[in-house]
Amino acid sequence: MHDVYIQCIVASMGDETHPQAQDIVPLGRVAGYCLAILSFAAAVIHFAVAAGHFQQYWLFSLSMLVIAWLQTIWAVVVIVRPSRPLLRAGAVLNAATLAGYLITRTTGYAIGTAPREAGLSAFGAVFCAAFEAVVVAGCAWLLTARAEHYVRHQQLIAVPAATAAMTAVVLGVALATAVRSAPGASAASAASAAGPGARAAAGSMPGMRMPAAAAESIRLANDTPAGDISMPDASMQMMTGMRMASSAPCTATPTVAQQRAAVGFVDASWAGARKYHSLAAARAAGYRPITPTGADVVHYLNRAYYRAALDGGPVLNTADPQSLVYANTPRGAVLVAAMYITSRGGPTPQPGGCLTQWHVHTNLCLTSVLDVVGAVGPGEAPCPPGSVNRVTPAMIHVWFVPIPGGPTAIDAPDQQVVQAAEQVAAPANGTA
Repeated sequence: MHDVYIQCIVASMGDETHPQAQDIVPLGRVAGYCLAILSFAAAVIHFAVAAGHFQQYWLFSLSMLVIAWLQTIWAVVVIVRPSRPLLRAGAVLNAATLAGYLITRTTGYAIGTAPREAGLSAFGAVFCAAFEAVVVAGCAWLLTARAEHYVRHQQLIAVPAATAAMTAVVLGVALATAVRSAPGASAASAASAAGPGARAAAGSMPGMRMPAAAAESIRLANDTPAGDISMPDASMQMMTGMRMASSAPCTATPTVAQQRAAVGFVDASWAGARKYHSLAAARAAGYRPITPTGADVVHYLNRAYYRAALDGGPVLNTADPQSLVYANTPRGAVLVAAMYITSRGGPTPQPGGCLTQWHVHTNLCLTSVLDVVGAVGPGEAPCPPGSVNRVTPAMIHVWFVPIPGGPTAIDAPDQQVVQAAEQVAAPANGTA
């Protein structure tokens, strides 16, 4: 590319030794320097991602390291020895990396068992993608420009210097706020390590703190066999691989309207799901198991109903809940809950305020059709082939059996769910 630049200068000026030839440089060279700076900034961000995730899955970290080194090498070579093949390589590398970013952000898939939420926060990830997009566009422009343009020689220093300064500011903020470790370093997990009280704070949503007496006094009758609606237990210990959808505590006193709405939500869920007490009716309606059948507790998903929510339909569709939960008891499967699932980053309505809270799971191995085929964690094997570990969309249960905490309890161990299911009447079902 240097030869091309020189030939263009000679052709336009007539003589490279002409005094004016010493005062101009091709605009393409200036652009190349700026693209090198942006490529190096993207590489720094990828290095940061790899450093934070090597313990999660080596292939994920390795891919980030390979991309980072290629972007670094490209940035150096495009300054020292630019060429058209190098520009093509830069465009392809950054376009492929950008495509991978867009795929993981829109579908939720990541490489191997690396959690989807692991890595950069939105600020850092978006700017990394923006750097790569500009590199792709810049390479495409340099490759397709029909005629060279020239600028004063001073611009060869001034423009890249300005680009470097602005990029350094953005990069500094991105690295200061964006490097987010795997779930163990999240606020919820840090609280989990601190103890039950801190877990409760990390596992709730925002609001004015409710006095303990006020929380204990909330007992709302409803139509389900699950008992009264009550506030989530402040000392609740979250199960492994589970956390609240929001890291901020939800301790606001539910208003009278919210308490009424919670009762209405629970009663409507019970009325809408009663037709699925029959497991055969649920299957006929399109519900299919997404967790292993024959287990103590089995989750069923209606993909058509879930797709309707993804397409903008109501998330809390009590007539057609996205998911049903069954417990296998000695007398057959018993419907124990309706479960509502939002889209990734989608709405999490709380009709009952802090009486209705959402949670996510961080340790599940999911297939492309949302089947749960395993879990990851200390002492666990990696996800089976064809599945990945990623944070689930937020979900909320309405329970129809008397588990501790009542109909809007966050969750319960399978043993408690089965024991509660044995206490309610149910039609004769086979095994879920």
